[in-house]
Amino acid sequence: MQRRAFIKSGTLGAVGLSTAGFLSAQIQPTKSPLKISLTPWSLIRASYGDLDPEGMDVFDFPVAAKSLGFDYIDHEMFHLPRPLTTEHLEKMRARCEAAGVGSAVLLTGGIGDLGDPDATKRKKAITNYQYWVDVAAALDCRAMRNVCADFITIDYKEKLKYTTEGVHQLAIYAQEKGIDLLIENHNGYTSDPEWLAQLMEDVNEPNVGVLGDFSNWRIQQNPDRFYPDPYKGIEILAPYIRAVSAKSEDFTPEGEESRIDYQKMLKILHNAPHLMFAGVEFFGTEITRNEGALKTKALLEKYW
Repeated sequence: MQRRAFIKSGTLGAVGLSTAGFLSAQIQPTKSPLKISLTPWSLIRASYGDLDPEGMDVFDFPVAAKSLGFDYIDHEMFHLPRPLTTEHLEKMRARCEAAGVGSAVLLTGGIGDLGDPDATKRKKAITNYQYWVDVAAALDCRAMRNVCADFITIDYKEKLKYTTEGVHQLAIYAQEKGIDLLIENHNGYTSDPEWLAQLMEDVNEPNVGVLGDFSNWRIQQNPDRFYPDPYKGIEILAPYIRAVSAKSEDFTPEGEESRIDYQKMLKILHNAPHLMFAGVEFFGTEITRNEGALKTKALLEKYW
């Protein structure tokens, strides 16, 4: 569904909630409590409306999350049906309300680079993501996650210039809809925390921040090159972080994540004044999805 048709249909007016005063509340420092959301990939390993091998339908996800003790969920663009209709959005929102869960972040990416050096492609990316800002507002999300600059093809400073322009333009649109725009460290330049921090400073919009991923630190592929210290990366990004992706895969017999020191991560994140949401994203296969989600949630609660 084209964005023009989406807006013309009146969905945003019928489905969206008033967000007056929301942005000013968003930018106030938040120490506690940490709102823990569940990301669909934790329970649904299919995309674009395909049936999950374990039978989880995306519209059943809000109830499933609530049954595990989550009061918030994230949405992912690639888990929503295609073509996406106003009826789908109304159904999802009704399911969330019936389950008693709030919507945290809409995760988007892969439909253009806001930092593309080609002005035509960059403009197209902005248009593509404006549509998903509308979707985020219709689902009553607090923020939309964007992936950009995840391939290194041009100079560091040149990429920063183009990405600043693209993020700024999308941010203005998102601000009008009451949506925070969060850029994730998601490979490429964004996995260089100093580059991403500078992007935040250069954009300098009140509704722009970072979604800090615990494990996405690959700067370059073939050969792989990673930012060497993910904890230092989160520390550098902490002033801009408004949500985190709490990744998990394997656990020790004591219940600790085997690759990520959650105690150390959460201690650093206590210095993130705008942090509001921690999204549980379990992608392991050795234990059940429900068990992995619950173990990750327990670590967040234990160390926060």
